[in-house]
Amino acid sequence: MLSLVIPTYNEGNNINRLLAELNRSFKENKISAEIIIVDDNSPDGTGEMCKRLSKKQKNIIVIQRPGKLGLSSAVIDGFRKAKGDVIGVMDADFSHPVEIIAKMFAEINNGADLVIGSRYTSGGGIKGWPFTRKITSWGATTLALPFTRLKDPVSGLFMFRSSVIGGIELSPIGYKIGLEVIVKGKYKKVVEVPYVFVNRKVGKTKLNLKEYANYLRQLAGLIIFKVSGKIKIRSVT
Repeated sequence: MLSLVIPTYNEGNNINRLLAELNRSFKENKISAEIIIVDDNSPDGTGEMCKRLSKKQKNIIVIQRPGKLGLSSAVIDGFRKAKGDVIGVMDADFSHPVEIIAKMFAEINNGADLVIGSRYTSGGGIKGWPFTRKITSWGATTLALPFTRLKDPVSGLFMFRSSVIGGIELSPIGYKIGLEVIVKGKYKKVVEVPYVFVNRKVGKTKLNLKEYANYLRQLAGLIIFKVSGKIKIRSVT
């Protein structure tokens, strides 16, 4: 079974359609799946919308947190709730296309342990980003290169067998939790599946200077992990 984790904050204009399209795709592709929404007390009522939907659609699980506690910690909370032997992560704003989930799941069924939705491998791309966003993404990707040879190591769209993170400690620092899984996870075969990232049309990006600062701290923690196997840093508060 697939456990798909979706962190949310003020995604009320997107979430109903996203959940409907995901469940339609799961049915068409005969995928048994649960959808875990982790909402950080969205002022627009995203969490309450999802709770109402979960009463009608039993494969929707909602975790409501008391406030905006960070993207990585939201995803980790979703991991803890997941019951599937395969776990995936995607955004709620349609920047990640719904149809890519079935393709990634197929790669798992074909023997991959870890699958990355890649913007930078052949066939992938980005639409609608301003120049400044392109520069920050390039910088984040470049800084991650010492840890892996993957083309898109900071992708927010990824999927893996639950055994990949079994027994390991993931840090909630920063917003690139996928990089934590790539660096610390236990896997043999990794596949990058190309997709085109489309900049959100509704709502606002959650990235800010605090998140970028936390990313640098996350990288520092991963260096420590590589050297000593321990992380001894905290996120910016």
